[in-house]
Amino acid sequence: MRAIYKNYCFPAALVLLVSGCSSVQLISNYDEATDRDAQALQRKFDSHLVSLQNSGEEGLKFKNNQKFYESASVDLTALKVRAEGIYKNKITIEQIDLATTNLAYLVLLNKRCTSIDKPLTAAQIQAVGEMGPDLSMDCNVDFGAEADRQARGEVTLERDAILPIKSMFNQLFGAIMAAELAKKRGDKSSKE
Repeated sequence: MRAIYKNYCFPAALVLLVSGCSSVQLISNYDEATDRDAQALQRKFDSHLVSLQNSGEEGLKFKNNQKFYESASVDLTALKVRAEGIYKNKITIEQIDLATTNLAYLVLLNKRCTSIDKPLTAAQIQAVGEMGPDLSMDCNVDFGAEADRQARGEVTLERDAILPIKSMFNQLFGAIMAAELAKKRGDKSSKE
């Protein structure tokens, strides 16, 4: 009986020793491209919104901002595709989704498909989350608008909304960059 115990004891101790030396990864590693792209997007949004703050009525029209919204939407999609390819990157993906949702709200505000003063309904919030930015010239209920309306290109963004929107996007991209920098610090400490 004693010989059997000794044979089982050794492999069990070896398993415990090996598992004690392995690490568990709870979050993704630092990704330089994500950090760089988040910085570029923050700069792009900030520059555009500063430009809007200083523009005349013509610059606030949706038709004059549509190309920016299209470009920003493509950039966010590319950033998300990259983030989804990285193991354990849920936090960064959630932040990118939040930025995309807020871009969709900005587009709705620029076309005045929703109002700053009126809270969105649960159905509108769900539509925005599922569909993303509506980059057409129209207001579409399927994308979270209050009502279907056509030809919204001449509609202007309310100037009072620009500063809080700018602050919100800076916070969003700052959170992505802060998470990446925290991962970078974690990578260094785990290598030492």
